[in-house]
Amino acid sequence: MSDEPAGRGRIGVEIFEEIEKIVAADGITRSEAFQRLSEQTGRRAGTVAANYYRIARQRGAVRPRGGGSSAGRPGRPRKNASVGSGDVDQALARVSQAIDDLVVVVKRQQKDLARLQEQSEQLAKLRKLLG
Repeated sequence: MSDEPAGRGRIGVEIFEEIEKIVAADGITRSEAFQRLSEQTGRRAGTVAANYYRIARQRGAVRPRGGGSSAGRPGRPRKNASVGSGDVDQALARVSQAIDDLVVVVKRQQKDLARLQEQSEQLAKLRKLLG
């Protein structure tokens, strides 16, 4: 497993592997599997899909839409030809992961805030009882 990414990159690998298992086991489409995993993990379905396709492209498991090459139409320059699609994919994956990380932090803060509010209410009741 030495070729598997460590740290932040592992989430994409885990998502890819889980989607592959769901599709194989349940015979559903990838889109349905993205939605199911989204509901299970709390991630957005689009985030799940972005992570899945990033790893799939790295592994050569999917081809560009339309089954052709990613070079574009003959005789037409590619949009943003100076920016490699890998660079954009990596940037999108990093942004997606950062958003997921932020969601985790915000949810944790919400739980902490609720706990602190409850403790504050209990303290106010105790102060009232003690007069």
